[in-house]
Amino acid sequence: MTDEQLLKEINPVFLTARSSIYRFALWGDENAKKIVAFLEKDGPKELFRNVPDKITDPARLVLMSTLEARYRTMGEILNKENPKVLLDIPCGYTMRPIEFAGKGIRYFGADLPATIADMAGAVDAILAENEKKYVRMVSADATNPDSVEEALKEVEDEISITTEGLLSYFTDSEMDAIFETMRLVLKKRGGCWLTPDREFGDYMQLAARVVANGDKEILERFNMYRSEIAKKAQSSLGKNAFMSGTLDESIQYANRKGFHVERINFGQYLPDLKSFEGIRDGLMDELREACINLCVWKLTLEDRRKEERKSVNFQINTYIEVDTLVMKVSGRLDTLTAPELVARFSDAEKVRIDFADLDYISSAGLRSLVIILKKVGKENMSIVNLRENVREIFEIAGFEELLL
Repeated sequence: MTDEQLLKEINPVFLTARSSIYRFALWGDENAKKIVAFLEKDGPKELFRNVPDKITDPARLVLMSTLEARYRTMGEILNKENPKVLLDIPCGYTMRPIEFAGKGIRYFGADLPATIADMAGAVDAILAENEKKYVRMVSADATNPDSVEEALKEVEDEISITTEGLLSYFTDSEMDAIFETMRLVLKKRGGCWLTPDREFGDYMQLAARVVANGDKEILERFNMYRSEIAKKAQSSLGKNAFMSGTLDESIQYANRKGFHVERINFGQYLPDLKSFEGIRDGLMDELREACINLCVWKLTLEDRRKEERKSVNFQINTYIEVDTLVMKVSGRLDTLTAPELVARFSDAEKVRIDFADLDYISSAGLRSLVIILKKVGKENMSIVNLRENVREIFEIAGFEELLL
């Protein structure tokens, strides 16, 4: 049995991961084209030759388009999160190390040894010398905390973790193991775990309905193809304790494992997809509207000691300017620090809150502002100098009218 055959037996989605990079190249992604060129440097691969240049069956098109939808939407969310370090597990054959190196962000891609060997070679061949320092491709298993910790042994900074298209394939015991891995990684470094997996099956069904536009035959073929994929992957997709059941039950599962769940709207970050070009006008708007209640999950530890460590730099400086109390806030305004903002407000009649040095505000921080607003009135309160990431939180929460 060849190494490739062995990998296919052990991890049936291995070849699917290889074919996905070719699909992105066909959609015109320049970085994907570079990776494919490296993988084919010794001649065309049979796998790639078997990937059709154009898909005409709408049911198959929906299945293929989900690769792009998931990747592009997660990319938009990662741009918003702006991580210092990203652990992408399993990374598969991905353009992300090239994209992140270009931004000067440290990227750790973790996967099976054969995938890592291919991707490490591609990264070395494609990246400029000054970019290579930002990327490390490592062999690691998400269910094995020792292997992940070994891969991250040089990382002390806060970290963001992504798992895309992985969690559906796990058994209950494997799901328990990956939650423990993530808990240990985040407990040591702080940060978050981002995954679209819990609600992505719903996205696929919605995308199929939008594309089918009432054609029941297309929907039937789509469901048949999904069943075939699950059979080939030797998996009953989404049947573990985290992926099955209601959303509330999945949130409770995460809570029991020590995680807080924040749901980030999927439709809000879904960009126009190359895979759907030319089907019909307005399709992407229909799809975004259909996805308005679907979310990517952001999981953080419910560990007060970690939050205390992250809030060390919180500070409030106050002074009076004519008849206005000016409060300059730095660091994180969250559950632990928001009470101090209210306490330091005192009984001023007018207040201007300067957030030039504020790194983050949580819902608790926003509630503290509402308390102050009720005391002084809208006309006597202003909030100035927000960083872009903080401004986005204000806009989503409907606080734009307070900003100057």
